[in-house]
Amino acid sequence: MDSRHLYPRSVPPEPLEVALARVADVTLGLLGLLGLGIPRCPATQMLPASLGAVAAARPDVPVALGILATPGDWAARGELLWPRGIRISRSVVPVLFVLRDGRAVATRHGGASAAVIDRWLAEQAGLHASVLPDVWAEGEWRELATLAERRAQHAAVTGRRAAD
Repeated sequence: MDSRHLYPRSVPPEPLEVALARVADVTLGLLGLLGLGIPRCPATQMLPASLGAVAAARPDVPVALGILATPGDWAARGELLWPRGIRISRSVVPVLFVLRDGRAVATRHGGASAAVIDRWLAEQAGLHASVLPDVWAEGEWRELATLAERRAQHAAVTGRRAAD
């Protein structure tokens, strides 16, 4: 079976408050998975596809991706995120958080494939083992191709090789 066609779902980037409400207001010990990132960050741009595959594999775990896009979003950290144990810095994005009862219980810096994220989620939250194969999901392949095109365009403009 060609596993690139598995898990075609996507988790759309949303404003910080919307994403946080999707995963932080769960109760009774339930889990949520929250990704936070910034616009135009390649690792953040991979997360809708990667988190979508995780969400499809674990429909009982709410998953959201929040984007900190404005100075107001960054200013809101103290009110919206810090009381929940969620820490994020402009220099370290994206960041993934496992939330239990709306509070961060685990943090992972950087993006990853859906399989890596799902294994981390299972380990941190005590869930059953990952069911995702160790290959990129279809949406991840598409986003990787798009990012490669952007890197090539950037390299042409700056006069550097795409691998620099």
